[in-house]
Amino acid sequence: MTTIQILKQMLGLAALTAGLWLVYLYGRVLSSPALILVWIVTSACLGLGLWQRAKTRRRVWLAAYLQPESGAFWFLRGGLLMALGQGAIAIVMALYLLLAVMGLESHWQWLALLCSALALPLVAAVIARLLRAQVVPGLRMELSLRLALNLLAGVLLLYLVWQAFGAQYPDFRDASLEQAVWHAVSSEQARSPLLLTLLEMAAAIDGLNAWLAQRLLPTPGSSVWQAVAWCIVLAQEALFVWSYLLLCRGALALPQLFSTSAPANFKDPYAQR
Repeated sequence: MTTIQILKQMLGLAALTAGLWLVYLYGRVLSSPALILVWIVTSACLGLGLWQRAKTRRRVWLAAYLQPESGAFWFLRGGLLMALGQGAIAIVMALYLLLAVMGLESHWQWLALLCSALALPLVAAVIARLLRAQVVPGLRMELSLRLALNLLAGVLLLYLVWQAFGAQYPDFRDASLEQAVWHAVSSEQARSPLLLTLLEMAAAIDGLNAWLAQRLLPTPGSSVWQAVAWCIVLAQEALFVWSYLLLCRGALALPQLFSTSAPANFKDPYAQR
């Protein structure tokens, strides 16, 4: 991959992050049809990232277990059913990502997302260079992207969890559950009734988590309840990080949809027989 290609990918991912930032700024004043359109576009891009991973994994599996002349190849290679499955997952992940984006409050969170997006092509290119002598050309870039995604996901997750650990939360120790949930829900505003309902549901869950944590977790010591609470925080942050990076992966795959020919040095060892 040339330097120009890496710079183009970095510029595209910067534009993608800027688009999410615009959703954060103006999402609450958009109408329901506009928000649904944003959701569809985000789901399609995220689904493309999921599809690329599933397609490569399936091709490697078929090449490892099936004979070239096996008739089962055509039934197991993946098609509409696999695409629908990945699309359904993408729809849910895109909805969670957009709601989470609208709830971001710190500029450092946006800076972390932008740095992760800009680092993805660079880290993938470095890994691809290191794997040049070990991995077949047809899958080298895909493997490099997967390793880069895993590495950046771990770093970004650690940062967000560390930030969540030091964040300030409302004090619900003397409040009832109803008061805690109402306090969290009452601050949400949106032009779209659909978005307002979703934001209120997300805020209610956050209020419930905060109330349970402050009521059930003893201070200052540690307990199994603290471990469960932090596992919930970790799972929420992990889903957000993975959704965002898969969206970036899908954005990187977009040019391939409009490419009429593969690069001259590209040879897919798992092409359809």
